[in-house]
Amino acid sequence: MNTIVASRSGKDLISSLTSGLLTIGSRFGGALDEAASMFSNAHDTSLTPREFVDNSQKGNKLIHKIKSVDNPDLRVELVKEYVRKNFPSH
Repeated sequence: MNTIVASRSGKDLISSLTSGLLTIGSRFGGALDEAASMFSNAHDTSLTPREFVDNSQKGNKLIHKIKSVDNPDLRVELVKEYVRKNFPSH
């Protein structure tokens, strides 16, 4: 969001980009980092996908509490569309 605000206020590309990057953290924009850590831990401990989901739910550590298969995150849908278009083997 900060990238958009900075660019709309007339800042140059690098300033706008760094404005957004510098605000990524556990509260805003850090969900991917936490999800990657959770997936890595699940892989390292040989959890099955079902065990991973069950453990996440038991520990109240859902990756996303609002979005779901029935209510997808538009950003994820855009990334999936891009990958399917540009990387046909996936």
